[in-house]
Amino acid sequence: MAISPKLPDNALQPFTTPTDAPERTKRTQRSVANLPHKWPDGVITVAMDLRNAKSEALVVDAIREWAHHTPSLRFQIVEGRQGDIRISDDEGLEGNWSYIGTHAKQVDKNQPTMHLDRTDDSTAFRSIVLHEFGHALGLMHEHQHPENTVDWNTQAVFHEYASESEPEDYIQEQYLDVFSGDGLQVTPYDQRSVMHYHVPAHVRNSGQTIPENTHLSQGDQEAVRRLYTPRLMEHSA
Repeated sequence: MAISPKLPDNALQPFTTPTDAPERTKRTQRSVANLPHKWPDGVITVAMDLRNAKSEALVVDAIREWAHHTPSLRFQIVEGRQGDIRISDDEGLEGNWSYIGTHAKQVDKNQPTMHLDRTDDSTAFRSIVLHEFGHALGLMHEHQHPENTVDWNTQAVFHEYASESEPEDYIQEQYLDVFSGDGLQVTPYDQRSVMHYHVPAHVRNSGQTIPENTHLSQGDQEAVRRLYTPRLMEHSA
């Protein structure tokens, strides 16, 4: 399981403290959607500055999987670097990461709001895109759900992932901290979510693996559909 490195300021930032380091999120409740930074109903342009057609095709396919469950949003794919969401595989940047929802609006328009590391493993790449695009839609990490059942072996987690570039406090915030706060959408905890990290057996007290998820779970579909149900449909329900 790879984790994202420290990212540009505001990437995956808390909705309550906009200047904090990336991925250091004030933890939301349950299936962890950040309501204050959901996109407004309408068209979202997605700019792709990618180096090969295969990567582009996999990104488009992953976006389509999400798009089936976002009735209030339409996605317009454009080439280049100008869009609401800007996806890059620039080798000058590191890691797989995304800004959360409309935090992308705070990013310089010449800079990406999502970065994807290049890989020849199509299945892994598409899974990463699903995860990062979930962040771009406003979803947070599922393994930090307040009702999660991940019985972390804390020392094993630090031993596995902490390093000079990823100190223990960062690992604590990436893995072990639990979401809390206001402005949240509440749906049940879901180990099958693409927003859940793969958890190897040796970092759990139970010794049981939580596998990587490569497609949207039913929980993912329901959570994002609830987040992006058109307002008129909400009022008529």
